[in-house]
Amino acid sequence: MSRYDVIVVGAGAGGASAAYFLAAAGARVLVVEKSNLPRYKPCGGAMPRATLDHFPFSFDTVVDCEPRGVVYCWQGGQPVRHALKGRPIAMVMREHFDSHILGHAPANIWDGRAVRSVEESEHDVRIVTEGGSTATADYLIAADGAASQVARMVGLWRRRPLATAIEAEVTPDAATWERYAGRALFDFGVLPFGYLWIFAKKEHLSVGIICLKGKCTSIRQTLFQEMSHLGIDLAGARLHGHPVPLYQRPERRGPARTLLVGDAAGLVDSFSGEGIRHAIVSGKMSAQAILEGRPGDYSARIERYARSMLGPVRTVAGIFYRYPRFCFRFGMQSPGTTGLLANWLNGEASKAQVMTGLLQSVITGALRSK
Repeated sequence: MSRYDVIVVGAGAGGASAAYFLAAAGARVLVVEKSNLPRYKPCGGAMPRATLDHFPFSFDTVVDCEPRGVVYCWQGGQPVRHALKGRPIAMVMREHFDSHILGHAPANIWDGRAVRSVEESEHDVRIVTEGGSTATADYLIAADGAASQVARMVGLWRRRPLATAIEAEVTPDAATWERYAGRALFDFGVLPFGYLWIFAKKEHLSVGIICLKGKCTSIRQTLFQEMSHLGIDLAGARLHGHPVPLYQRPERRGPARTLLVGDAAGLVDSFSGEGIRHAIVSGKMSAQAILEGRPGDYSARIERYARSMLGPVRTVAGIFYRYPRFCFRFGMQSPGTTGLLANWLNGEASKAQVMTGLLQSVITGALRSK
């Protein structure tokens, strides 16, 4: 049996971040990951550039690109193009990005081992992995995704609304690459609640579709049809489907010794399905709570963060996806909307500024159309 200060289950962005901040402060950390590292992570890989500022080291080697512009479409129709000022968005491949964070953490790593049981006592937490390896620690951080087995084992599992996403990595021909290089495309109206994306990476395109609400039975067929319409052939492409847990309401994310982070904590926004930055922030917050000797405060801390950052997004999503065509026509076509959202994602605009600015964009767009 091995003894640690903290065991982190899951080596994604949230788990790797928690391991880094804990180990950098001198804690003895074990990271347990069910897959062999590095592992492929289904994800569009777009995040606010400011997310990287949480760390004291460079990400230059793992950032594939930083889009120069964003493109919006309605059902594959006439594109609306807006330039992106500065470098508000970073595109990454998750296997490289997550491993980059974990590589800076002086932690012990058990990969290729799924956790089979978790036992909490008054004084510590004990895990048993597939194959019979055991370890104990003062605390356990569960960063094992939307279907978190650790959350189930310790009684923190909560049924949440799940979005459905399908994505693929595609190497296009020269003409198609030229059309999408340096841009991030969002195609709305292809689903009642959702959108399709095309993100240019360093040498390929990350393409996908997300259904945020309702029945998603035709999502795969819609992806193929719409990508064909946009000039991208998915024949032979390897598709990856995954659930996305959307933030809805306050919930308990940690008793005395087990803390949930990232997807395991349901920290994904309801408008875009983006969760990388929230995984990193929650990983950092869980580490801070443990290092301060106040793990019992973590659940309340993360809920304050979620209400501030994810609550307003849920409101915007509710309005947008209820009246998508109207919001697209009078909101997304305004350059101010894109700039406002970029500032919000990077922490440069307040909740009040975002809500007021979006309302102004819609009203201004509606008046100009008359």
